[in-house]
Amino acid sequence: MEWKTELAELVKTDGNAPTSRLRFDEPMDKHVFFGIGGLAAAYFEVSTVHELAAIAKLKKSWNLPVATIGRGSNLLVSDNGYRGIVLRLVKEFDQLEFDGECVSVGGGVSLPRLSKVSARQGLSGIEFALGIPGSVGGALIMNAGAWGSSFGDVVERVRVMTDKGEVIEISHDKARFAYRRSGLRNYFSVTGAVLRLTPGDAKIITDRMNELYNKKISTQPFAEENAGCIFKNPPNDSAGRLIDACGLKGHRIGGAEVSKIHGNFILNIDNATAEDVLSLVQHIQACVKRTTGVALQIEVKMLGFEDE
Repeated sequence: MEWKTELAELVKTDGNAPTSRLRFDEPMDKHVFFGIGGLAAAYFEVSTVHELAAIAKLKKSWNLPVATIGRGSNLLVSDNGYRGIVLRLVKEFDQLEFDGECVSVGGGVSLPRLSKVSARQGLSGIEFALGIPGSVGGALIMNAGAWGSSFGDVVERVRVMTDKGEVIEISHDKARFAYRRSGLRNYFSVTGAVLRLTPGDAKIITDRMNELYNKKISTQPFAEENAGCIFKNPPNDSAGRLIDACGLKGHRIGGAEVSKIHGNFILNIDNATAEDVLSLVQHIQACVKRTTGVALQIEVKMLGFEDE
């Protein structure tokens, strides 16, 4: 039995899993904010922990590449696509539960939803996340953040699935949060977390959340297709400032252009390819290195590239 047949049978035998959630040879450009990417061999919206565990075992038995993409907000997919299974966590992984200062949140929950619901509950610490369009799972893995705050700051415990399909909880320390990274990539999947937030006045928290959001949309591009910040900020500096200092705003290669609003964003303005984006990334890195001596490191996640 080929792995695609086995995957189709897995979905077919789960009464809560309609086959429309599994698609083969799926165009990835419609699942990522960049609007770029070739075909994934399989695309599967996973509804239950049981399903996810079955995929973990399928990966092991067939030696398959498997990637969880969340909402695809910080992802560049190769023009050649992805030869494995692309997962998105839904339903059981899209739950929020509050218990005093703590919130148990699934890996599929969107960050804007988490931010708004927490504010209504009078809980502070996640206001910065309203302007980040990703999911909790991705935010945990890359320790997403903004305005001096990071997701790892409020994490108490993380739920992960091992390569054997077992769900375990690990402590904040074992997650090894650092600037825009963590140790969570070592697990098959991040299924959720327990966050500890700070009680406060709901109106004050909401006002602060909206203030940060409005500041973000006034200083960063939102209308055009993009994958958020392309580069990590170097220590004590800003990647956007360095790119602007090199006069690169508006620079274009193919259909990809450096944002005129914020230099650390690359926009898909005219059917850009992943190759266009990578060429522009390399050009920016070379110019910044030559002009300032700083080697910019990519922040956006890559999928389907040989050296990812």
